Amino acid sequence: MTALVAPENRRRFRAPKYALALPSIIWYSVFFVAPIALVVLYSFGTKDTSKLVPVDLTRLSASSYSEVFDETFFTVFRATVRIAITATLLCLLIGLPVAYFAAFKVSERWRAIVLAAVVVPSFTSFLIRTVAWRIPLAPNGTFSKFLQSIGVIGDSGIQILETSLAVQLAIVYNYLGFMILPLYVAFDRIDVRLREASKDLGAGRVATFFSVTLPLAGPGVAAGVLLTFIPMCGDYVTATVLGGAKGNMIGAMIASQFSSAQNWPLGAAMAVLMIGAVLLVLVVGAAIVWLAPWLLAALGPLVQRWRAIRAARPSNQGEVPSRRWGVADSLLHRLLGVWTTLVLIFLFIPVGLVFLHSFNRGNSFTIWSNAVSIKWWGELFDGAIFLQTAVLFAALVAVAVLARRTLKNRAKFGGGYTAWVVPSGFVLALVVNGVLTNWYANLFDFTGIGDAIRNSFVAALGATVIAVILGGTAGVALARRPGRWATAFMVLVFLILVTPEIMDAIALATWFPRIQDVPIVGYIFTEGWGPFSGGMNKLWVGQSLYASAVVTLIVRARLAGLDESLEQAAADLGAPPGRAFRQITLPLIASAMIAGGLLSFALCLDNAVISTLISEAGSTTFPVALLGATRSTIKPFWGVGAISLFVVTMASLWFLVVLLRRGGASAGNIAATLTGN
Repeated sequence: MTALVAPENRRRFRAPKYALALPSIIWYSVFFVAPIALVVLYSFGTKDTSKLVPVDLTRLSASSYSEVFDETFFTVFRATVRIAITATLLCLLIGLPVAYFAAFKVSERWRAIVLAAVVVPSFTSFLIRTVAWRIPLAPNGTFSKFLQSIGVIGDSGIQILETSLAVQLAIVYNYLGFMILPLYVAFDRIDVRLREASKDLGAGRVATFFSVTLPLAGPGVAAGVLLTFIPMCGDYVTATVLGGAKGNMIGAMIASQFSSAQNWPLGAAMAVLMIGAVLLVLVVGAAIVWLAPWLLAALGPLVQRWRAIRAARPSNQGEVPSRRWGVADSLLHRLLGVWTTLVLIFLFIPVGLVFLHSFNRGNSFTIWSNAVSIKWWGELFDGAIFLQTAVLFAALVAVAVLARRTLKNRAKFGGGYTAWVVPSGFVLALVVNGVLTNWYANLFDFTGIGDAIRNSFVAALGATVIAVILGGTAGVALARRPGRWATAFMVLVFLILVTPEIMDAIALATWFPRIQDVPIVGYIFTEGWGPFSGGMNKLWVGQSLYASAVVTLIVRARLAGLDESLEQAAADLGAPPGRAFRQITLPLIASAMIAGGLLSFALCLDNAVISTLISEAGSTTFPVALLGATRSTIKPFWGVGAISLFVVTMASLWFLVVLLRRGGASAGNIAATLTGN
């Protein structure tokens, strides 16, 4: 009797399906929905600089929207839309052949190399990549002098900086990788048998591509467009660093209204119109994706008629057509290979320039002094310590590689253990070097940027912890306890992912002054929490929004592919939900949470937009400090700091790839994880 009552009581008091997602729901409601709603409310207020929050909400009106529709705003708005559309189309045209080549024309080994060559520069610091374009575009830079020497340009040099052309070039470069990765994922998931069946039915390569391959890759094309066009519309960094007055974009214009101009109602109205334009693009994109099958079906009779005419065409050339197709296929393979090589070289140009100019003997980061020096690295390492660190690090990693090869041949050591040998050797090399050479202390004492580097690490680690906890629990709830609530929650997650980062930053910047009067919460965001300042807590909140949404999708995808019989068996045996979660569910999602955490750390370490608008004195991160340095002469030691963060980011991505490979993920799955698919 008792045995029958207990399960009934558990069913009676069962928690709601959204219980595990409740922390994320509260977090997003407080720090995303409410701030966005406040921005909308501010757009109907009036400017009042006498208040701490320069908005008067006692007299609501739509005057700010009328002011928005002046010529200045629409000139910048049109320029922004033109740059974003042009850059998206260029990214699509440039990236499509690369993704097609990687998916269909190369072996698994070379496919991984091509994808790695796309990932490495794409996940290098966004701000560093943007600043790096000042080197080849400088009027008195090395590239400009080279063009002068061969008579291509005049003595005035390249006049591209602080123009819309510089912004256009840098935006294409910055977002090209995020177009290639989802396109590759889409091509990789296409069943090869469908393409072969099309060819067997008489369709040529061009017809197969447009009638089979491209339609099946439609979701990847849509994802690539969204991952590029939406952030382009709200781009703040590129226009600030390279645009000047001639290359201004709407993101920078909105930020200036909230900062220097202190006209929050006008800035809020601009932000609302921008997010409205983004949503309109999403609706149009969804309509195109929905109508595409209907359009293809309508064109079906024409395609079939063309194929019939072609099949009826006489051919008296014997094996010549097949030979001709073989030559064409070989030529196509070579052309795609050359194009991919050129694109990869293009992606690595800024990264190489940053590394090279960190050894510039002169005092300018952008102007090469024609002499190599390690003096800027000497501020981080003296000569002896630098050499000792490099040798010791290389030796420890080499030992780890040899150990892996040795253990791999031992029967008692499985692949699951040996896969961790090299990553563990990398971590050991970092720890040993920190103990023996004390370079950690030197790093954080680095003149001018030590505090900024330390703040970047602290902010990224704190935001990553929040993202893993919130995203992990929400992902479990979506995968194991679906329901009507899941649809609404996924819409919220999708909105977080597609909302331009400048909108999130502005919303939080206007929200934090309002919640400072809330007991306990206000104290945390003013005085701080424990050893951390209020500014650092704000950075944790802002950087965790996008990162937690990415972790949610990764964990949900992981559990969706796993059988839940183990969890059901634990419940049938009487295990409480908490115990079943700890002993069954958590081990299943551990790899996904670690992968999401590593990806979140890499994304948060590079965050510039949110950090710029909500950081405070004492919590300035490296991207914020570098962005401030661009307003004056940038010294080469900024390149040293950038390379240091680059190494950390690449190490995080390397651990991520090793972890996913250990779980049996293919190159396509890894690329999908990196894009949040």
